[in-house]
Amino acid sequence: MTRLNLTQANINRRSALTGLLAISASGALAACGQSSAATEAVQEFDVLGYAKPTKFFSGSEMRALGAMADTIIPSTDTPGAVEAGVPDVIQGLASEWGDDNFRQYWREGIRRVYKTLSGETKFLAMSPEEREAVLGAYDAKVYAGEIEDTFYRDMKKTVATAYYMSEPGATQELAYEAVPGEWIGQAPISKYPKTWAT
Repeated sequence: MTRLNLTQANINRRSALTGLLAISASGALAACGQSSAATEAVQEFDVLGYAKPTKFFSGSEMRALGAMADTIIPSTDTPGAVEAGVPDVIQGLASEWGDDNFRQYWREGIRRVYKTLSGETKFLAMSPEEREAVLGAYDAKVYAGEIEDTFYRDMKKTVATAYYMSEPGATQELAYEAVPGEWIGQAPISKYPKTWAT
């Protein structure tokens, strides 16, 4: 089983159009005599601007997303979210699949949640234990209804879905067999402690 790669699934046409638009835009800027610094200045104020051609999220956004995803599903005796490629899957969704509303929702959401988690110390600068404590407290408030944060719920669900559809998530975290075998309608949970990926 290969790791899920949503960036290659049924998106060739969108990828081609994205590439053509990026080439057209860069050509138009070059014709106008704009420098790369001027281009970056334009993108800074364009909430839907790509960080670089074919990649929507910037390096800092990916680091923030990676830190949050790896705190949601950390490395233990099985790979964590980053090792399973979850941030790359979300980058692919935003870069090659999502529309402008999806992109704006995710960019604003990542930045806002990261800022909320950071406080006096930046979330990226925290130890894994500190990140777990900060994110755990925020998570508890969101799911207790004390804080209304639809994006955080969506991000957590997307991280979990991408993780369990990845090769490590499906084969190491979950029990996996291509053909699970006979149907057992009722069995003690102690005999089958893991849920099935198939």
